[in-house]
Amino acid sequence: MAAERSAARIERMGYDVGYRLCERLAQHRPLLGPGSPSPEADNTVGTPTDGANIAGGNNPIIMGGGGHNTTMDAKTQLEAVKFLCKEFWTEVFRKQIDKLQTNHRGVFVLKDLELKWLRRLPPDEESARVGAIRILAFPCGLIRGALACLGLNGAVVSCDFLADGRTMASCSFNIKVK
Repeated sequence: MAAERSAARIERMGYDVGYRLCERLAQHRPLLGPGSPSPEADNTVGTPTDGANIAGGNNPIIMGGGGHNTTMDAKTQLEAVKFLCKEFWTEVFRKQIDKLQTNHRGVFVLKDLELKWLRRLPPDEESARVGAIRILAFPCGLIRGALACLGLNGAVVSCDFLADGRTMASCSFNIKVK
């Protein structure tokens, strides 16, 4: 019971960090690629902003309005998850997510085959498996927070490590957008 509470607390901390970091990273980056409005076209660039202005609709990447639950089409959801895999993950772990899979119906699987935080865990011990789940609580919260910042509040994220017998550094994050 205490282990579950501590994992939940770590995940909440990850959520807060992920939300705030994504807000900063997304501040001047368009979400929808070349056809979307550029930050230079926005007349608020260069002016001091607070969190309310960033999430208030002036930023093309924060589609959800900073915490308001909105419905996104599949293409926009995919672009938000791609941003998470490329920009956000690179900022946190200095590498991109290794593999992104989707069924184009709101289910995404992100795989990191060499997560630094899991590298030194012994592959065959049960205590290492429990430790891996605790360690993955923070990145799981990071992903949930970043997705909430991008407007995917209904996303359910679960995480698991992928033990192959040699190492436990591989992990998988499952995202289901409601």
